[in-house]
Amino acid sequence: MNKALNNIIISSRIRLARNIDGLPFPEKVSADKAALIPRDVYAALSGVDTYTIYRMNEISETDGNVLKEKHLISEDLLRNKDTGAAIINESETVSILINEEDHVREQCILPGFALKEAFTAINAVDDAIAKKVRFAYGEKLGYLTACPTNLGTGMRASAMMFLPGLSIYNSLQACVNAISRLNMTIRGVYGEGSDSVGYIYQVSNQKTLGVSERQIIDAVETSVGHIAEAELKARDSLKTSGGDELKDKIMRAYGILTNAYKIDSKEFMQLMALVNLGAYYGYIKLSDREQFLKLITNAQPANIASLSNKDLNGDERDVFRAKYVSKVLSTITKK
Repeated sequence: MNKALNNIIISSRIRLARNIDGLPFPEKVSADKAALIPRDVYAALSGVDTYTIYRMNEISETDGNVLKEKHLISEDLLRNKDTGAAIINESETVSILINEEDHVREQCILPGFALKEAFTAINAVDDAIAKKVRFAYGEKLGYLTACPTNLGTGMRASAMMFLPGLSIYNSLQACVNAISRLNMTIRGVYGEGSDSVGYIYQVSNQKTLGVSERQIIDAVETSVGHIAEAELKARDSLKTSGGDELKDKIMRAYGILTNAYKIDSKEFMQLMALVNLGAYYGYIKLSDREQFLKLITNAQPANIASLSNKDLNGDERDVFRAKYVSKVLSTITKK
């Protein structure tokens, strides 16, 4: 991936929605039958990789939110304390959500623009589960899902994108209108109904019925390419019009992040977005982009609480975040 796309495309995700043949959808299935699903899925994955089961009624609130901030589980799953579970591999690239909207939701998240690689990985997981668990499937409708919009392949392909240029110029809606004709949508950082944080958005397909997995991936890649091209043009215009004032704003953001005594999560995301843009322009030298992106997740409220190994109140967490961010940024960046 070239430098420009590397700064725009954060990660790629493929998600497959599946349901167990013969069972009602999760809202109607009995608790005793729902409780068997994570056991059966986990057994099917034996030997495929090293997996851990997280049951929503057993993990702490902090640990659950850590998984959510890492995009490994959803808010809906986290709320299902009765039968919700997640099966996650050791590298945290694959997570399987049990008894969320569907019985089984399999997803693979990889860094950068890697939709095809993510599909290959999750397709192997899907095949392994399907050897042991019979999925509900119809000849005309494909995979049967709780929400009609997921019928067919049951697949959502998405890319997480950093779009400060289009956001600042209020040009994102034009991109939304353009890609909607390709049955694509743009959502916030945590999916449908969520807000954008730090100019980060998800671009994903809407249509799953009557198209193949390959067609979905090709359509998403095309849409992401169009958006990336528009974002690069917006960044060029932003640099030209912003001049020294934009550079000063970026460097002040870097100064706060590396020197602040206390910083909350909202301000952190706003400032990190500017530093990220500064890295693209070359104002800030970034030696390890993977660590930079990891810092965005690690500085979220639950992850910070987990990293501190202490029971912190809000102010104490903000102080710890400032120290942690300063330490990490100082090791991977320089002016």
